[in-house]
Amino acid sequence: MKQTRRIVLLMLAVLLPASLLAACSQQHHETEQASSETSNSNEKGKTVSAREKIDWTKPSGGEYPDIKHKDSIWIDVSAKKQEAYIKEGSKTIYTMIISSGLDQTDDDSTPKGTYYVEPERGEWFFSKGYQEGAKYWVSWKNHGEFLFHSVPMTEDKKVIEKEAKQLGTKASHGCIRLTIPDAKWIYENIPEKTKVVIS
Repeated sequence: MKQTRRIVLLMLAVLLPASLLAACSQQHHETEQASSETSNSNEKGKTVSAREKIDWTKPSGGEYPDIKHKDSIWIDVSAKKQEAYIKEGSKTIYTMIISSGLDQTDDDSTPKGTYYVEPERGEWFFSKGYQEGAKYWVSWKNHGEFLFHSVPMTEDKKVIEKEAKQLGTKASHGCIRLTIPDAKWIYENIPEKTKVVIS
């Protein structure tokens, strides 16, 4: 049964249109770069200096919680604070640093509202159109369009450092970017139908 499910999920990952999986990739590199420079110059103080030191190869919130026998787990995403909170009921049990959408146009915004983790997920995707990919993706809206996933990578699975360094600031085209271990943890631990609230 597990093998069949893996094959089906792998087929979904391969067959989903690249345009859906690339919804959060760069569409206008120059626009994103300019907006990133603007936001960094406007956000002075502790936030920028703290966020510049994020190591995308490590968990962003320390040791992960064990959620295997908990049934009230959900994910609360704050676009304002650029953090995702793993919640058990009303209690925050883990905090992840993220990058959500630039929120400048409809094409680069992270939708706000309540969603649920969908069946589609995979260990890797790459969009030839945008020349970016990511590891450990989990869909939460439109079956492959809006995802949790790692920082962006090249076709040969090397981190695009310029993009990874933007963790903690608005930088994507709608998806929720995470450190590599945070993305892997969500991929391996957060089940289908888990509630996701984006505000």
